[in-house]
Amino acid sequence: MPRDLAEIAATYTAAADHFDDLPFWSHFGRATVTRLRLKPGDRVLDLCCGTGASALPAAEAVGPSGTVLGVDITEALLDRGRAKAAAAGLRNVRFDRTAAEDLTFPPASFDAVISVFGLFFIDDMAGLLARASTWLAPGGAIGITTWGEEVLAPGEALFWEAVLREAPSLAPKSHAGRLDTPDKIAAVFAEAGLPRPAIAHERWDMPLASAEDFWPVILGTSNRAALEALSPQQQTRVHAFVIDTLRARGITSATMDVLYVESERT
Repeated sequence: MPRDLAEIAATYTAAADHFDDLPFWSHFGRATVTRLRLKPGDRVLDLCCGTGASALPAAEAVGPSGTVLGVDITEALLDRGRAKAAAAGLRNVRFDRTAAEDLTFPPASFDAVISVFGLFFIDDMAGLLARASTWLAPGGAIGITTWGEEVLAPGEALFWEAVLREAPSLAPKSHAGRLDTPDKIAAVFAEAGLPRPAIAHERWDMPLASAEDFWPVILGTSNRAALEALSPQQQTRVHAFVIDTLRARGITSATMDVLYVESERT
């Protein structure tokens, strides 16, 4: 596995214990599936599927006659997806540990290809999109969901303010920034040789019962890597700064901008 992918897998392996504590995964995963209007019997490929936030709603939508294949590079997340599928009695979904870049399928293998908060991790995004379009049957659709320009505000920005005060070398890797505007998305689709997709925006405020409720966002996302690079004493100071600042400001939510991208094969 390439070094960057290995680092991503290690980060999300560490974050797996709190990943499903965060309601925004399921909120945006289910919304992505709903927008695609899947039908019973459809065949779905979910790239970078995590614990199944979109794969499981897709499996519900396509029913027993349909199939869903979820792929990810983090076995700890896939294990949670398998457990959730079993608990829900969903036997039409499979979770495989595979890098999206390594996938090959015959033409017209799927009726939908989904990726929720995953495409921006792929080095050659346009190349993967171009291949994915050939895997679609006529009338099939690609559904990509990506972060916009404001993510988990204001708590995430406070976290990085505190981290950089402790360790200036730990600058965030902005994978999501590669696809955080409609123009960036359109440019990748154009590079892939695909028409400009339909793009819709949602701003969602994830409610927080208390300032402390924001901390699982750090533990269950890619921010976990930066946290674990700090000493225990530094982690304590970062935690205190984030929570105390949120509490002092009376913050009761985490604000997220999301872009839903849809492209149909004619």
